[in-house]
Amino acid sequence: MRMRKIALFADLEVTYGTAVALTGDNAIRTHELKVTPFVAQTVDRKLDGAKPGNSGAIHTGPHIEIEFDVELAGSGTAGTAPAYGVLFKACQMSETVVEDTSVTYAPASDSLGSLTMYVELDGQRHATKGARGTWSIKFDSQGIPYIHFKFTGLWIDPVSAAALAPDFSGFKTPRPVTFAFTPKVSLHGLDSVYRSFSYDHANDVQFFDNPGEQFVDIMERNPAGSISLLAPTLATKNYFTTAMNDTTDALTLVHGMTPGNIVTIAAPNVQLLEPNYADDKGRAMLEAKLGFVYGAGDDEVSLAFT
Repeated sequence: MRMRKIALFADLEVTYGTAVALTGDNAIRTHELKVTPFVAQTVDRKLDGAKPGNSGAIHTGPHIEIEFDVELAGSGTAGTAPAYGVLFKACQMSETVVEDTSVTYAPASDSLGSLTMYVELDGQRHATKGARGTWSIKFDSQGIPYIHFKFTGLWIDPVSAAALAPDFSGFKTPRPVTFAFTPKVSLHGLDSVYRSFSYDHANDVQFFDNPGEQFVDIMERNPAGSISLLAPTLATKNYFTTAMNDTTDALTLVHGMTPGNIVTIAAPNVQLLEPNYADDKGRAMLEAKLGFVYGAGDDEVSLAFT
């Protein structure tokens, strides 16, 4: 089998844990797709016997984990969801569509969608159902922006199967993180020269397997991140005092220049944690951890595709 001959397919379930049939139209174009096809606990039998030795073990709670990147890009049409938008709905996120204008994803504590997923590896199908997960963003200057997803799902026996033909026509070529394609990075009201940004939605995804129940749930989240930007003079913006005072304020990052392929990451209540200086080719940079704090609730961050 060839590891490069690997593909992912996913779609929302109508009823949790009831698998839906997937087709090539449900393909997700991935980067560095990884499947852990057998995750379980082992219970040592520790049988009594006349002689020492291993008496075997029993697996309990088998399930599957799948993680991968998707390139951060829009659908090409304002008001149309990106082809990977379905994944957010299984990460406790809402999808709000404004026709011909925008599609926005935001935290939604009461939204618990789930996925049926196939990982096909050169004719071998590792499927899962009831999958839920979490996501993060990798957004570095001079690189391709990525959303990283990680899902946990219920066990389905793997099988050899005729490979689905993936349809990737809904996935658009991303734009690199550069001066030409990333027009705005603003932190606490100051537009900045920027080197890197990361965001981790940090859903606490738990698998439960007990008599009478088997499911995956999202129990909590703790959004966090980091940023590296050209250090302003203290007269321009004193981020150290901002951190000392535990001040929260907005972060806005806009990527893309063409309607249908513009992404705005917005967070209204961001706290700088432990800001410090770093060096970039002789220039002073400001690096800080970021805390994403809720206001009214379910408002720590949003991704708007316009």
